[in-house]
Amino acid sequence: MELTREKLQEMAAVDIRGVDINSLTDLRDIVVDTKKPVAQKLASFAAQTNNVYVHRIGDYIVKVRFMEEGPTIDDKMEEYLRRLAEIHI
Repeated sequence: MELTREKLQEMAAVDIRGVDINSLTDLRDIVVDTKKPVAQKLASFAAQTNNVYVHRIGDYIVKVRFMEEGPTIDDKMEEYLRRLAEIHI
């Protein structure tokens, strides 16, 4: 499948409240060779999923978005874990 700008916009516009969870790819089933260049990793990821923005992890639906600038995923995970720690303290 070719990922045109229009196709990516269509994928990003999906409302997860109306998605059949059984139609989604489980992120735990996606395998990407991290030693490959970024373009090849992205192509491999896209080839293994029906929607690059909406997935499942077990019984949970996950929607991601990509930003050119801003915090990294590591920064966001650290922020999330700190918030979790504050809740339990």
